[in-house]
Amino acid sequence: MQEMISRLKHKFSTYRPIELAIIVNAIGINFMKFVPYGLSLLLLACLFEIIITKTARFELKSTISKKSVFILILPFLLAIFGLIFTTNFNKAFEDIGRLLPFLLFPLLLLCISNERKEQLNNLVLFGFILGLLFRFSFDFYESTLGYLEDYNIQIFFYSYLDADTNILAIITMFGVLYLLDYLLSITPKTFKSNLFFHVLILLLSLCILLLQSRIVILFFFTCLGIMFLINWRNKKKWSIFLTILFSGFMMLIPTFQGRFQVISTESKTIEKIEIPHDKEIEIETLPCMSSTQLRLNSIKATWRLIQKDLIFGVGTGDWRDELVQEYKISNMPCNAHEKTAPHNQYLRILLKNGLLGLIIFLVYLVYLFRVYRRKWSVGQLPFFITLILCGLGYDLIDVGSSAPFFAFFSSWLFFENT
Repeated sequence: MQEMISRLKHKFSTYRPIELAIIVNAIGINFMKFVPYGLSLLLLACLFEIIITKTARFELKSTISKKSVFILILPFLLAIFGLIFTTNFNKAFEDIGRLLPFLLFPLLLLCISNERKEQLNNLVLFGFILGLLFRFSFDFYESTLGYLEDYNIQIFFYSYLDADTNILAIITMFGVLYLLDYLLSITPKTFKSNLFFHVLILLLSLCILLLQSRIVILFFFTCLGIMFLINWRNKKKWSIFLTILFSGFMMLIPTFQGRFQVISTESKTIEKIEIPHDKEIEIETLPCMSSTQLRLNSIKATWRLIQKDLIFGVGTGDWRDELVQEYKISNMPCNAHEKTAPHNQYLRILLKNGLLGLIIFLVYLVYLFRVYRRKWSVGQLPFFITLILCGLGYDLIDVGSSAPFFAFFSSWLFFENT
């Protein structure tokens, strides 16, 4: 044990401060409250190397660097662009604040060369997996304490396990896909290491199912299918099939079907409930409505607003006000009370920034795809399909609990420097 510790100390002593800060960010990105501290640490490390030790510098003269930076900060620039059409600047600056990681991570990573990034890539990604395991360890510890009080097995499921159910499920899905991508790209040295990876993959897959985020689970099986087809000629593709088989078998157990069973019975449509536009209504007086119905209503209302401001959208700060007003006009009181977001990244961009904003966002996605096709680096495909598919069911980039994760890994995996 002492020998292993001494080896780790020697290994980490060879890393520069900014490299250690990146690894710390990869671990802490799983904890929303840690993100500001992680960014501050990365900024201080960057300034230390530029000003004090002069071991790093910004490669602003590089055409590739400037192109990478510009494209990777496009989500942040879209929020700035939306200020032109905004009247509610308080809300607008809240949105911009949530998107700051999309500005800071690409700029700070200018200090790392492509060669050094490739050397650190697996360490950073495994650091992320370690952080994910830490988070689930805390969740399972608290859930176990709750279980010992009344011995209710459901304490290990859904919101009882973790408050940020959907986002954590998405992050965990990326973790599983990354481990599979890594396993497909290397040959484990021993049977024990091969077994370790498979156990870790199945454990994280189980965590996704425990969180019972219905849409994420559907995306999870879809992503596994995509990776299986892409790696059809790879002899190790059966690792993906094993994950599909295990997850599918677990879904046959009634306990894991809880939220899927509810979906068919929980919805009650609200018909012709007139609510005054200038009066607050107690939500307790309204009929119950399921999350599925809330989502469908939000898509309908969002699309109506998009048609009114198709080219430029309603603005960064006004989108929620406009959406709530549309809910009231369309007699969707539960949506109006909860101020339901579109739950779709593409619709949210159309709502905020119009067709022009969506085109800019698609340029961002095309850039990620082109870098992936050119480099084929481990982790790029899992990140790309996670972003593309989960963006259909969630506002990933605009939400404070997920924006830092996508900003960090888009910058780390797809940034090109000379």
